[in-house]
Amino acid sequence: MIYCLYYCNYCDKQMYTFLIIDDEPVVRDGISETIDWQSHGFRLVGACRDGREGLQTIEELRPDVVMTDICMPFVDGLELAAFITERYPTTKTILLTGYDEFEYAKEAVRLKVNDFLLKPITADELRTKLDSVRAELDLDRRKREDLDRLQSQLRESLPLLRERFLNRLIRGDLHEADIVRRSALLELSLPGPCFNLLLIDSDRVDWEDDLTGLKIQNEVEAVSRTRSDVMVFRSEREQLVLLMWAPDEPAVVLGAIEYAEELAERVRTATGATVSIGIGFPVRTLRRIDESFRGARTALGQRLILGPNQIITAEQVHGSRSEPVPRAEQGARARVIREFRNGSSAGTETAIRELIELYRTTRLSMKECFVGIQRLLADLLSALESLGVHHSQVPEVASDPFGRLTEMKTLEDIERWFCELQLSARAVLARQQRQQSAAKAVEAEDYIQAHYAEPELSLTALCRVLSISKSYFSPMFKAHTGMTFVEYLTNLRMDRAKELLILTDMKGYEVAERVGFTDAHYFSLTFRKQTGVSPTEYRDSVQPMAR
Repeated sequence: MIYCLYYCNYCDKQMYTFLIIDDEPVVRDGISETIDWQSHGFRLVGACRDGREGLQTIEELRPDVVMTDICMPFVDGLELAAFITERYPTTKTILLTGYDEFEYAKEAVRLKVNDFLLKPITADELRTKLDSVRAELDLDRRKREDLDRLQSQLRESLPLLRERFLNRLIRGDLHEADIVRRSALLELSLPGPCFNLLLIDSDRVDWEDDLTGLKIQNEVEAVSRTRSDVMVFRSEREQLVLLMWAPDEPAVVLGAIEYAEELAERVRTATGATVSIGIGFPVRTLRRIDESFRGARTALGQRLILGPNQIITAEQVHGSRSEPVPRAEQGARARVIREFRNGSSAGTETAIRELIELYRTTRLSMKECFVGIQRLLADLLSALESLGVHHSQVPEVASDPFGRLTEMKTLEDIERWFCELQLSARAVLARQQRQQSAAKAVEAEDYIQAHYAEPELSLTALCRVLSISKSYFSPMFKAHTGMTFVEYLTNLRMDRAKELLILTDMKGYEVAERVGFTDAHYFSLTFRKQTGVSPTEYRDSVQPMAR
């Protein structure tokens, strides 16, 4: 429908067009000249002499309102009303007649005439009717605008709504009737009758952080646009899902495999990246497409064992039998932890590689491998805790240790991650040990300086106070001070003895007792060894300078 819209020069109201059709000149002229059309929101576009002229004018101008007499030559008002209802259903029709007959009223209602007025009509009646029709036209216009806006919003939201629907479909959340109804509403054509799902995922662990994922999606969508048997969308885990259909199961299975090979090659050529593709079970109805999705997801999960750049079918996975987890796997995990506790970085890395190789060569399911790997992580975190390190101190596992594992796409990724994890954990341990050693050394110095005058002070006594072993204390203390315990204690006692010899008149044996010696002769020998002179000679040499 083409709307004849005009706007008033004196106000912002929308102007509607009005057409009069009447074979009586007095009526035509009277209505035309009596009404101030603009004040009522209308523009008079014509006054026709009969129904035949009215038909032509309606075709040309398509007015918003037509007021027509019922009894006219050539074409009467009811015929005009029927024509308008059929061709221009949004146009309002007002019938004028000089006959108050019920049959006319019934026919007018059937033809959806807007109103039925009796001649002679007064100017006030017509003005009232114009205001009423104007209100109806405004309401109709607002409804059309609201509908247009909703349709525009629907068109803009259609891709997102389709993706949400398809994700509910592969989750198995919809009944058959819902699938049919929503497919029609979203303008989705999924003819079938057999369906299959392909699940595509980049082999790069960090592909979400750069443009690789977008490039892969663009290539997949470019290939898919050339086909009429596939639909592409993203899963809730940001993996590309391809819904395919074909006339029968063999065709949809073979088509899925050929399509997967084409896609993998196209992506590799265009982006330099590789993808792995899981292909689900064929199903005969959309209601069971969730079964195909679960099969594709399980198939894609086998990449963990098979490695990257794989095309794996659910039938292939379903046909392989799983063996019990061998004792060798438990022993290999124990070796990793043992080497880590022993402090051997190279030994730990070797043990990790041996364990991953065991997973790679043993016929275990993806689930069994993943459970074993989770146990390894749990054992490693437990070993760290026992060594005084919380996992939050290690960057690789600081926030979500087990969540990080789910990001790994292959056994190679897991092997590399565990090797980096043990190196990072060992660096944290070394740093913590250095800090602990420095703190213990400072504590030892403080204790020695506070108790140096006690004759019974010894390495054994000091280690007992610090709750550490002599074998741990000796290298730690020497690394911190550059001296052994005996050297540090002797130097400290000699320094204090020198101060006493200079500042007091104490006898040699008194000085010896004051600095922790029970034998004055041994003190004198130790002093001479340290300074090259006896205590008396030292006092005599420095006191004149002191004076």
